[in-house]
Amino acid sequence: MRRFIAVFVTCMLTFWQSFMVNPGRMTNEPIIYFTLIGLAIALLVSIYTDIRYRLIYNGVTLAIALGAPVYWFASGGFGLPEIGIHIFTATLTFAVFAAAFHFGAMGGGDVKLFAALALWFHWIDVIRLILYASIIGAFVTLIFLLIHKIKQGDGHARIPYGVAIATAGLWIAGEQIFNHFT
Repeated sequence: MRRFIAVFVTCMLTFWQSFMVNPGRMTNEPIIYFTLIGLAIALLVSIYTDIRYRLIYNGVTLAIALGAPVYWFASGGFGLPEIGIHIFTATLTFAVFAAAFHFGAMGGGDVKLFAALALWFHWIDVIRLILYASIIGAFVTLIFLLIHKIKQGDGHARIPYGVAIATAGLWIAGEQIFNHFT
């Protein structure tokens, strides 16, 4: 996990430095794509660890959160008002889902993953992220309840809701990559 964080941060710093050294010769597009690809990799790691261990690593969530300012800078959202909106949206998202955590509706890693993803996108995209995660989460819940019933497991089924959150994040990030041509 430490190796993943080190590689991710090194890549982000390398792209940041190359942009700052050659600002006249380099467009922002490669940085946008590389940060979104880094986000996709981190989300795929989160999906794997949540299914396998029912755990979303804090290091992966931290790497997602630290990649957001690089993405803001490259995509033109690095002004003080835009940064304030991103931070406010992430804080509000964290507060809402922390209440869900308090009542036992979701895990702490899920709450942190939602907040880290909320840093990346416009507030309208964050609303869509929550909507998509809710819809995908319903299917994930049904699948894992069915698996739990088939295996005749003891106690309550443990639902890896991070799968739905990360999949919704992949969906929104994919839209950022593929829909800018329209």
